[in-house]
Amino acid sequence: MPIRFMSLLLAALSCSLSQAEELRPVRIAKPVNGHIHPAACVTNRGTIVVTYGRINHRDLRITRSIDGGKTWSEPKAFVHTVKKTYYPGSLTTLKNGKIAHAWNRWSSDDNQKEPRSVLLSLSNDDGLTWSEPRPLPRDPKVRSIIRHPFVELAADQWLISLSDKTFVYNPETKSSKPFGDGRVHGLIPMVRTPKGTFISGQGLRSTDDGKTWTEIKGFPDLKSQGWRHEMVGLSNGWLLASEILGSGFGGERIRYRISHDDGVTWDHVFEYYNPGRAINGRACPRTVQLDDKTIGVVFYDIDAKQEGGPGLFFLRIPLAKLEP
Repeated sequence: MPIRFMSLLLAALSCSLSQAEELRPVRIAKPVNGHIHPAACVTNRGTIVVTYGRINHRDLRITRSIDGGKTWSEPKAFVHTVKKTYYPGSLTTLKNGKIAHAWNRWSSDDNQKEPRSVLLSLSNDDGLTWSEPRPLPRDPKVRSIIRHPFVELAADQWLISLSDKTFVYNPETKSSKPFGDGRVHGLIPMVRTPKGTFISGQGLRSTDDGKTWTEIKGFPDLKSQGWRHEMVGLSNGWLLASEILGSGFGGERIRYRISHDDGVTWDHVFEYYNPGRAINGRACPRTVQLDDKTIGVVFYDIDAKQEGGPGLFFLRIPLAKLEP
């Protein structure tokens, strides 16, 4: 074999091995069953905070990483759901440095059944301690659920899309008002791009603060499974939407559909998890931006035969891999 060809082959093999090492998921925890559905955020200090359900509706856990997702703290029970039923929700980092955890009360404090509602708690120490929970505005006769981070329009204006209503919430006065044209977007992600464009998981785009909307052609299917999939906006203006492909209950591989033009087109794809078998779970990926060169995504794979058994994982991905 010619020396030059051998050198190129070794270089390619080295690059391939380097990329495989680079995209190796880190195990965060070992969930047991049920609605694992993680939430994630990065604080202004750079701490990654993740919540997830360890046991269905009964054991909501929280874990933290201070080194970019390479190592994680021992998961602990989230204080406000101990001995109470819940459904996992979302984490949002605020501009003032606090993080907001919104989760779903599955039943009343005495665990008697009632329509689900959303509770909110704040932390000013990167998720170590949390304020007493308070409810978001609700109709007591209607089930209300949250699964995605909200959009902080201003310190006193949070754009929140729940299963039953979409509104702008004032955390100081605890009042709310309709957003834009007043439509209900539902249990889907909402993103505001650096240009001020709003992208709805319904496959809609608005350049006038939600007053009018246009349909996005070729938009990923977030509408039918908005609670399961995600959409996030990056500081460079790119938008990422998750897709879980393959047959069965949880699919077989996970990828991003990417927009590099402020949400107009979504033709670029990047597959970041493909174990070559069924994932056996809904994965429910949640992506955060770590810095201007790196993102991280948390997801779960509950295949019992994988090394270590069912797991919650975190994967660091260089943004260079998502280039057009």
